Amino acid sequence: MRRTLVSGLALALAAVASVYIGDALNLGLPNAYLGIAVGGVLALAPGGHKLGRLAGFLLGMLAALVGYAVSAGFVPQSNGGEAVVAFLIIALATVISLLGFGRMPLWAVLLGVAGFAGAYDWVFEDNVPEFLTTAPRTLGTFLVVFGLGYLAGALVDWLLPEESQSAEAQGSDELETVGSEF
Repeated sequence: MRRTLVSGLALALAAVASVYIGDALNLGLPNAYLGIAVGGVLALAPGGHKLGRLAGFLLGMLAALVGYAVSAGFVPQSNGGEAVVAFLIIALATVISLLGFGRMPLWAVLLGVAGFAGAYDWVFEDNVPEFLTTAPRTLGTFLVVFGLGYLAGALVDWLLPEESQSAEAQGSDELETVGSEF
């Protein structure tokens, strides 16, 4: 319960900081809730390798960016086109996770897809022809807010590790691989 309280307070302070930092530096940061929450989830989620989760998240964001590029340049703006792009993004996220051999969980890759889509979709729909300028700007600003949330969550995770993580670290040093049960 203490970990939950400290995590929530740390993420709330990170959200406040992102608003004021963004305003002071005139960064035009997207809403703080999404980036801070996504960063906090990725940092505080139990199990797995933190570096693998972070790598999966970043590659998931890249997969979403590729999907938006395909949508902007090659696919008609229709329900059918959107369905094709959605399929391609999720398929690419799955392949990315598979290539991680269990070190990049699918949920982390999908969180990256969802995080970027949540930050960028309304910008994209508003002005599709400006993809080459709006996508990098949104990606950069979202990563700033995400980074603050991730930093706050990682700090809490370092200071107040879950009991299950402490037991895991003392237990087995074997590398678990998803799918090894087959």
